[in-house]
Order: sequence, then structure tokens, then C-alpha cells
Amino acid sequence: MIALITGAGRGIGRAIALALAAQGIETVLVARSEEQVGNVAREIVAAGGKAKAYALDITDPNAIDALYEKTSGIGRVSILINNAGIAPSAKIEDTTDEIWKMAFETNVDAPFKLIRAYVPDMKSLGEGRIINIASTAALEGFSYTSAYTSSKHALIGLSRAIARELSRSKIRVSTICPGFVRTNILEASVANIMSKTGKTHEESVAELGAMNKNAVIIEPEEVAAVVLRELEMPLDPRGREVIV
Repeated sequence: MIALITGAGRGIGRAIALALAAQGIETVLVARSEEQVGNVAREIVAAGGKAKAYALDITDPNAIDALYEKTSGIGRVSILINNAGIAPSAKIEDTTDEIWKMAFETNVDAPFKLIRAYVPDMKSLGEGRIINIASTAALEGFSYTSAYTSSKHALIGLSRAIARELSRSKIRVSTICPGFVRTNILEASVANIMSKTGKTHEESVAELGAMNKNAVIIEPEEVAAVVLRELEMPLDPRGREVIV
């Protein structure tokens, strides 16, 4: 069993990679930073697991084909976790075409291309899991995040369409929609609040945490635990949205 995880160099992706490796699942880790993704792979191997690390930009037009060629030499991927994402923040009048384009290229286009590339592997294996990491922004609107919110809504639409298309197969499609998670993206949001409001780091974190259902910041390991629960679900042909 081989799992491919994007955005695996830190945060949620790292937590998912470590959790899957602890279950004996071979992992293929993808991230932009060679140092970060390499460190996670070495951490897994040091603990007795199997991991390969690839540093690449999934928005590069040739990246997915190159990645598929590399992973084909390892084996067929049966678990695809589309975790990599960016969360730009700007007022609508300051949201440039480039901001919009990058949000969609990272948060929607890359997952689409990865699904398209690896579904044939899953079909040939007779089973598979596709898990897309979205956000509560995929379920409602947030101010100053038109590009991010729109792209995450689109990711849920992609998930639903693929789930329906694959409904006669044993390929399960899920979407996990966490609130604010303790990651570098959270820290960027905190820095933005601090600069605009003069609030302290602690106050800014608390403000974001209050927007979560349980009023506290989610830890990356909590999202990883939901991924594991999804992988343990029966391979009945249905896709669904899972909200942390």
C-alpha cells in the first residue's frame, strides 16, 4: 500500500505522513522545500518506516507527469491525499489576477491533475482512497479571502463530481474541512491581525480559535487522526465531506 501526500514538509501534511507511516503504510512525500520534505522522510525511515521524498512545485505544468513517472518505479499509488494549499488574504479590490490564479492552481488545479494521474492506478488495483483537505472556508464565506474561499468551494465540487463518477468502483473520495489549524498558514493570519489591530499574538490566536466549532485551535495531529479514520472506513462506493 502506497500513499502519496502533498504539502508533506510541515504542518498537516507532516502529521498525516507520520500517522500513516506509523500504520505501516509506505509514503511518498511531496513539497516545495527539499529540506523540509527530506527531514520528514528521514524521520519516518529512522522510525522504521518507508518513505520517498520529492521536492517539486505541484503548480508547475510538468510537475505531475514527472512525479507520476518517478512513483511508477516504486509501485501503484492506492491512497492520494491532496493536502498542499495556500491561503492568500486580501480585500476584493486588492485581490489581483495573480493571487486568484495561484490560489486555484494550488488548491484546485493540482488536486485535479493528481486525481486524473493516479485514478488509473487505483482502478487497476481494484480499490483506492482519495482524500482532499479543504477547509471550513469551503462551506461558508470568510472576509478578505475571496480567492481562497472560492478555490476551496471548487475543491469540494471536484470531490463530489469524482465521487459520483467513481460510485461503481471501490475508490472512496472524501473531503476533510478543518477550521483554523496550528500551521504556518495560521501564523500568517495571526501576523496579519497583529499588524492591523495591534493585538498580541495570544489575542490574535484566540480570535481565530473562537471561529472554530470548539473555540480552540486544531492541532495538525487531530486532522491526521481524521484521515486515519477515513482510511479505516469500509470501501463502499461513496464520497462524503468530513468536517473536523
